Amino acid sequence: MALSALTCSVFLVSCDDEEAKARLSRAEREKLRIEDSLAFKVGILPTSDCDIIRRADSLGIFDSLGVDVHIRHYNALSECRIALMKNIVECAVVDSALADVLRDKDSVALTLGPATTLSWKMLTSTKSRIVRTEQLVDKIIAADSHGYTRKYAEQVTDSLMKKQKNVYIIQCEDVNVRTKMLTTGNVDAAFLPEPFATTAIKSGAKVLRDYSSQTKGVFAFRKKALDDKRIKKQQELFLKGLEIAKNN
Repeated sequence: MALSALTCSVFLVSCDDEEAKARLSRAEREKLRIEDSLAFKVGILPTSDCDIIRRADSLGIFDSLGVDVHIRHYNALSECRIALMKNIVECAVVDSALADVLRDKDSVALTLGPATTLSWKMLTSTKSRIVRTEQLVDKIIAADSHGYTRKYAEQVTDSLMKKQKNVYIIQCEDVNVRTKMLTTGNVDAAFLPEPFATTAIKSGAKVLRDYSSQTKGVFAFRKKALDDKRIKKQQELFLKGLEIAKNN
């Protein structure tokens, strides 16, 4: 009987501990939610043009300026697009053609900030052995669904299509997946930004066309968010932090 009472007592204490942990966890989650709602949220890609943001964050520059910047890491321009459409972030780094899509098709009012060095190379896989545009007939090219890579892909294949030749442009949003598809030979060609283009070249991919001189990235801020004076101030400090990071 005493053993049963002891077991029951231990069980009750254990339940109390679990309830206390649950309450604490809920409180912590609510605290984090509030902190996140007040922070300046920025969507970035794992591309070289976003290095300046990562640098400013790692050096504590934003903190030193008194602005709480929360970075959202995405692997596709389409994810940045959704984040802006659904008000998940106040800012995202996108390409300027996608910014037009957001404004014209998605009806997202944007304020465009500084340009970034986002650019691409059109690469062909080792297995495809393609060295000329004419060899893309009946081949598969991977690009984003919107933005400049889609435009570039259509420009490259336009002359072939006019000659009644088939060229297949497939949508592959995630830049990591696109790189893997190229290096494993699952597509014949792909548009890749840095540092993914260099990674693919080291794996044997060949440069068919180089668009690295045509930098097309841009900081896209939600205009409606900037109407809030508090967020507008955060934006100003965020941009100031990037300038400081460039000189460090």
